[in-house]
Amino acid sequence: MKILKIASALAASVLLCSCSFVTDLAGEIAVVNEIEPPVEPVANEMPYVESVADYVHEIEWYDELCEALEKGSPTVKVDTKVKSRDVDKILVQLNTDCPQIFWTGNSYYSETAPDGAEVHLSVLEDIEKEDIPEMTEEIYAAAEDIIKKIPKGSSDYEKVVFVHDYIIENTVYDHIGALKDGRGMCHNLYGCLIEGDAVCAGYAETFQFLMNMLDIECGVCTGSNHAWNYVKLDGEYYWVDTTWDDDESGTPLHTYCLVTTDQLLRSRTFDRLQPNVPECTSSENNYIVKNGGYFEVYDENEILSYVGENSDKEKCELMFGSFEAYSEALNELIGKAKLTKAEGVEDLKYVRTDEMYCLTLLLGEDG
Repeated sequence: MKILKIASALAASVLLCSCSFVTDLAGEIAVVNEIEPPVEPVANEMPYVESVADYVHEIEWYDELCEALEKGSPTVKVDTKVKSRDVDKILVQLNTDCPQIFWTGNSYYSETAPDGAEVHLSVLEDIEKEDIPEMTEEIYAAAEDIIKKIPKGSSDYEKVVFVHDYIIENTVYDHIGALKDGRGMCHNLYGCLIEGDAVCAGYAETFQFLMNMLDIECGVCTGSNHAWNYVKLDGEYYWVDTTWDDDESGTPLHTYCLVTTDQLLRSRTFDRLQPNVPECTSSENNYIVKNGGYFEVYDENEILSYVGENSDKEKCELMFGSFEAYSEALNELIGKAKLTKAEGVEDLKYVRTDEMYCLTLLLGEDG
């Protein structure tokens, strides 16, 4: 969850830090800003993960359940015996296949019927059953309004970035809801899309729903008490974490926008049951790479040139190809204040994300 991101970053360094400096008579920049050295992340190993999608889609009564839930009914009658392990896997898959079914809880029970069984899913305490159809209509209407805002002719990549940014710009992370037991409105699509308050599950389900509306393959994965998405672009899979790209400034970060599995495993692991865990190895559509902010090695002139070209933006995002290059960049650009050599850059603040080798410069008026 987002609070874990903040705690992890603070353990390694100060997240937001004013960068101040003075110059001597020769015009050389004096070092007055000590920074805490970055901590090299230890990547988690991918655990044994069971992808349940194929299994669930073979369950003969799964489609019946989805149809019943789509109509707002938490109960479905099936003409066969129901295995608890099947329902457990269905609940994992349901968020990927039908994120619009936002009103279900995490519990269920089944009972024997004369010609089979009945499966009953719980309904969130905050929701009245009779309100479900109207709330569902609200969700679809809101989604259609968002999609209409996407510029005509946008590529799938541009659609993904638009939705990523829109969710962050229009959602407030619900810190109080994150501390409560159970699943509330902030954990689902409605809380994020309609009420504008959500935790990681709400962010992820909203991204998933909008990708479904845009016919872009996408899913939700969970682990480390957190939820995020995968998405397919140009035949390759990528990870997207809208929650951790929301620093609550109103302008999105893109640190976790279309990243690889190797990058993702530096900050989390996976739960055993997942809808699907694709191989994400390409960086071609990574946001920072695609926008020119990726540097395999520390090259001061190239970096300062890039920062100068982007000094009119609120944020300038840099990513480095290794921990060594990232460490050198922090020491030189921040510790020795060399960033101020970039055209258009005066005072600044920054966000550093050690586990992603990312340095985001806050260059706006409030930066």
